[in-house]
Amino acid sequence: MNFYDKVHNLVRELKDTPEYKNYVMLKEKVKKDEELCAKIKEFKELQRKEQMKYIGGEKIDENVKNELQQKYSLIIQSPLAVEFFQSEIKLDVLLADLQKILGEGLKDVLEF
Repeated sequence: MNFYDKVHNLVRELKDTPEYKNYVMLKEKVKKDEELCAKIKEFKELQRKEQMKYIGGEKIDENVKNELQQKYSLIIQSPLAVEFFQSEIKLDVLLADLQKILGEGLKDVLEF
């Protein structure tokens, strides 16, 4: 089996995890609630923009930070949103673990 086949197998294995399956299922539920879906999309877009600014060296705008906190507070009033965000965190942890394992396994060539 070549390298790319193994990577595709790894992706299939990832998609077979409870974390992935639960996230996909909850994402579909969120999409069916148009209002909640729109609020989450808006929140995530604003969050993403601010993260990119921060990565680029810009200071975090306190007004935007407060706006994000307010939006999040409203969103998490929905039990579905809470469940969705918790599921997203679990999937993120799984992906971070994968990245950590790859980094540690390739440390000898990644470090200079």
